[in-house]
Amino acid sequence: MLTKERVVGLMKREDEIMAEHLLKGGKMLSASCPACGCPLFEVRGETLCVVCAEEKAGSKEVKRASPSGEETAAHAPPPASSPLRPIASPRLADALEETLVVLCARIRDEKDPRCAAVLMEAVVTGIEGLGALRSR
Repeated sequence: MLTKERVVGLMKREDEIMAEHLLKGGKMLSASCPACGCPLFEVRGETLCVVCAEEKAGSKEVKRASPSGEETAAHAPPPASSPLRPIASPRLADALEETLVVLCARIRDEKDPRCAAVLMEAVVTGIEGLGALRSR
């Protein structure tokens, strides 16, 4: 069973992974990972889920391709023939609101201005996403 503390811990880890990739120059995309629901990133011209890639790699470095040279599932962009379905559910909007509150609390307590700026960008992106969800 997931406790509130465990959920906040998992969310913090995901936020830290995404913030790290934003600081390294990655670009957060509006599409989300079908496996974990986190935003996809464009890193050095490749579209991938940095959270899934980080968990799969088990380290701080993201593996770009499998040994055979093919993209792995965590790195593969969504199929072009099937556009991403909009997910407009009240639960998703509520979860996004809760995430925004947690991010704002982290910004308030953050000592590093660069990390605070990344978190602020994440809040802006989250607010835009929340607006898009509510407009449906």
